[in-house]
Amino acid sequence: SDAAGTKMAAKDPKALREHFQGLLSSKKAGDLPIEREPLFISAQTIPLDGFKFLAEKGIRACPVINDDKKIVGTLDLRDSCGFICQLFAEAQHAAGKKGSFAAQGTRAKILLEDLNVTGVSQKREFKTFPPEVSLLEVALALATGSHIVGILGGPEEQGSLSRVVTQGILLKFVAPELENLKITVKAVMTSPAVSLKWNDPALKGFELMATKGISSIAIVEEQGQIIHNMSASDVKLFFGVDGGEGDKDLKQEMEDYLAKKSAGSGKSKARAPISVCKEGDDLHNVVTKLVKTGYHRVWVVKEKKPVGVLSLTDVFKKLVTAEKDDNCCIL
Repeated sequence: SDAAGTKMAAKDPKALREHFQGLLSSKKAGDLPIEREPLFISAQTIPLDGFKFLAEKGIRACPVINDDKKIVGTLDLRDSCGFICQLFAEAQHAAGKKGSFAAQGTRAKILLEDLNVTGVSQKREFKTFPPEVSLLEVALALATGSHIVGILGGPEEQGSLSRVVTQGILLKFVAPELENLKITVKAVMTSPAVSLKWNDPALKGFELMATKGISSIAIVEEQGQIIHNMSASDVKLFFGVDGGEGDKDLKQEMEDYLAKKSAGSGKSKARAPISVCKEGDDLHNVVTKLVKTGYHRVWVVKEKKPVGVLSLTDVFKKLVTAEKDDNCCIL
């Protein structure tokens, strides 16, 4: 009986993966819903405008298309963290400031003489699949570093894409299947959590994301309890969106810098809500919450202290790939 099969799977990661892989193998990429027309960034766009476009649209990544309607790569918000550290350092130099804030180097400099986003987007391949491939292939790509992939079968002026599939879209499609699998969050999360203190400068957070290649950091108070989630999408505070100026002062303490997220709350110290769960929570419930809210991750807490993080990538990694690199998947 299938019920017995899934119960066994919960105890045995290999059986669990095989069950899930079987499920994904039976569906095709073309079965996924088209949630919206694919968005593109022109290869001629300057990096500042490209990252600002992602931040304003509230998307993590976007294919970059050249004048011949060929897709050259992916512009990913994760790369903007190092970019704004550079912009900040250069502004410090220009103002004649010395010291640690002016001397920052991140691992992947976007040269300002890079007049457009081609160079940075080529470093992240945009993977595409014909509509008849199985969802397992799509899921594997989304488990191993891509936040988005493309499904072919669309018009040539869209780079032949019919749709762009995000981790969230695919997860929504398979989330109901997790219900029978009775897995806990602990089995899938990444730990330990990467955290910084509330009074660390905002620059330190963007630098840490850039150098470690991660897209979120837990911000904690003196006792180590989580009070903010900092993520790559917070670069929008720097760029300013919806015609706003943007706050270029990355020397500010995290608490003050991130407080601006709360609906332009002026001087109030209201904090944006943080999505948290516990290690023993049922994965299905937590993933359902992620899918509903559109969040990309949830912090796993013990007595309000972050002990790990569960990201969409973690869910795919655990369910579709072999677990050689159990604890180092995003660090």
